[in-house]
Amino acid sequence: MQYRVRHQLTYNYSNAVTLSPHRLYLQARSTSYQQIKGFKLQVSPEPDKMIGITDSEGNTQHLLFFSTPTTQLQILAESEIESTLSNPFDFILYPFEHQKLPIKYGEEERRLLTLYLEKGGVTPAVEQFTRLIATESRWDTLQFLIRLNECIHEEFSYEIREEGFPQTPDYTLQNRRGSCRDYATLYVICCQCLGLAARFVSGYYFGNADETQYLHAWAEVYLPGAGWRGFDPTQNCLAADSHLVLAVSAFPEMISPVHGTYTGPAESALETSVEVIPSAILY
Repeated sequence: MQYRVRHQLTYNYSNAVTLSPHRLYLQARSTSYQQIKGFKLQVSPEPDKMIGITDSEGNTQHLLFFSTPTTQLQILAESEIESTLSNPFDFILYPFEHQKLPIKYGEEERRLLTLYLEKGGVTPAVEQFTRLIATESRWDTLQFLIRLNECIHEEFSYEIREEGFPQTPDYTLQNRRGSCRDYATLYVICCQCLGLAARFVSGYYFGNADETQYLHAWAEVYLPGAGWRGFDPTQNCLAADSHLVLAVSAFPEMISPVHGTYTGPAESALETSVEVIPSAILY
């Protein structure tokens, strides 16, 4: 599938402010199944300098530097993205012993995945919840990942929360409610409880064209023989060609679309809009 994406963010300030340097994560990743056909970034006021770099986790980051006071910051990112991941189950876990949990990565691979294996935020409640699902799944790797998706989707109450960092996994578990990024953060830590390398994904999801669209979040798990594979507990599915990846990280707060502050006696208000439009079907 090919998509056109239009993502606009407008920050309005009650008085003129001076903007600090800003970091943006609004350009999609290029992968074996996702290609960027076009990208345009417009910023007002125009930055004194804008630099595109690749960050430490392989994401495209734009650095913006300002000097002129302003009462508004407007950012518009327009992308053309092609995704060819039509069958998310098209893989084989290999070596075959990885079809059962816990997975034991090879020494070199484990060293490379260290960042995504850290179990920060694990509580006894989260660990108990994880092991219950693993037991129900007979410690089958893929069945555990699918069942974890189902459990969060079916037993938790979804809420839209456009701003703010994710809740702690324990808070989401105890309250049985959260946004897509809360679900994704819980999913990641549950995987890490069983020694699975996992990370947070920020991106877009195309579902119903008639529904209001938002930035989306899900999880990716590193599976030997399959590589990084996306699991979306909000939609209760594996990530496929309806999921468009912007950025990935071990730390969700690192890849918010916009990072930056301002100085000046002013309050700020944010307006956002996201449009994801399929432009062609590939044969």
